Amino acid sequence: MNAPALDETAREAIQWMVLLHSGEASAQEERRFIEWLKGDERNRSAWEHLNGPVRDALSPVRSLNQHAPGQAHALANAMSEAKARIQKRRRVLKGALAIGGVSASAAALLHRFEPLQTTFADMRTGTGQRQRFELADGSSLLLNARSAADVQMTSTHRQVRLRMGSVIAEVQLDALRPFSLATSHGDVLTKGTAHTKFLVQQQEQGCLVAALDQSLQIVPKNGTPMELLSGRTIWLSAEGVSSSTEQAASAASWENGLVAVYDQPLGKVIDAMRAYRTGFLRISPPAAALKVYGNYSLDDTDEALKSIAETLPVAVHVHSGGWLVRIELA
Repeated sequence: MNAPALDETAREAIQWMVLLHSGEASAQEERRFIEWLKGDERNRSAWEHLNGPVRDALSPVRSLNQHAPGQAHALANAMSEAKARIQKRRRVLKGALAIGGVSASAAALLHRFEPLQTTFADMRTGTGQRQRFELADGSSLLLNARSAADVQMTSTHRQVRLRMGSVIAEVQLDALRPFSLATSHGDVLTKGTAHTKFLVQQQEQGCLVAALDQSLQIVPKNGTPMELLSGRTIWLSAEGVSSSTEQAASAASWENGLVAVYDQPLGKVIDAMRAYRTGFLRISPPAAALKVYGNYSLDDTDEALKSIAETLPVAVHVHSGGWLVRIELA
């Protein structure tokens, strides 16, 4: 039985999603997107419907597939086709594909749709949502927005696998069952001598690990295991363990709905905001390189963007009711 096909308007919405995140959209194409969005109520409806899976980590797709089996598969196929179109476009524009075929931002968007793996995570959060999950052993996991994790508890061990995003784990002492958090680049283990709080932020290039109140054992997939002392951070990647200048308290500031930066690039602030907005945030490389100080609200990104526009030498352009925001040097 063939999967139900998506209509043409839905496919156009998917193509706009991929293009706007591909890094290849021109200013003219951005204007065309706004015109397309305003031009027909069906376009806006399709955009909001298909952006919903991004906003809520694909829960609408799960619901859709329950009522119309095969629609999630059709959506994944459409995303694959859209990716192919972007790849072809890059060949025309640049003469060769970049590594991976699309930019990191496009790959991140496609990752949410194909193969839809976060849909079936044990615990997950959507855009702008932080949630604390209590575990059977009395430990807890606080997931940042757009995050997902799996939990496995047995009589001999406790393991969490972070699929995407960020988590702050508060681990209760259990002398008989060690606790580990697995990432794509290695494992983080508590030492089993006290209540332990730590943070892991998984990115495409690697993972930031912060020991918030006790030391941790770090076991990279490549490299030698090491101890991470309380209050310190490290960067865990395919190359092993490397040092990080990130402050542990700053890395965990999203726990309180903030992104705290001290002499950090503005691009870091914008990256943190992306998980808290339903639309698209784009920032030019020169603007992203600006060094900033202070606390910016994640729970009110409109106010944060207003503060950025008022205090930094940048222009913040807000289009179509906030669906698209462009930031560039003033």
